[in-house]
Amino acid sequence: MKARFSLFWLGFSAVVLTGCVDNHESVTVQTLAGAAPVVGAQCVLDNRKGTWIVTTPGSVFVHLGSEDLEVKCTKDGFAPADEMVKSEVNMEGVLLNGAIESTVSGAAWLYPQMIAVPMRPTVGTALAPKANVPVAGN
Repeated sequence: MKARFSLFWLGFSAVVLTGCVDNHESVTVQTLAGAAPVVGAQCVLDNRKGTWIVTTPGSVFVHLGSEDLEVKCTKDGFAPADEMVKSEVNMEGVLLNGAIESTVSGAAWLYPQMIAVPMRPTVGTALAPKANVPVAGN
């Protein structure tokens, strides 16, 4: 009888405690044109668990999942930029919370804390490559 009672509380505790699994994390997004930072780009981060918006450079909390995180950034004077960020296995989350619970909650996965999105200036912006224009009279 005591064994059943102990097993009941062990099981109950496991259910209650795994409900507290952390399934989100803060990621910082920065946009770059070469090595130069592009400040003020609007980025939309999207996975199956939700959509988040951040202005660069900036941080946002995202829900974790096994799927990749799609990052789309726009800014006047720059071509739209897309970046797919791979989700990686979080062994600490799996070991602490169990494989099944971690996979369901998202705690088994991590995204990089820093996401750098390369952006390309469009023609006519200060950072755009200069076109070879012949000079008259030469």
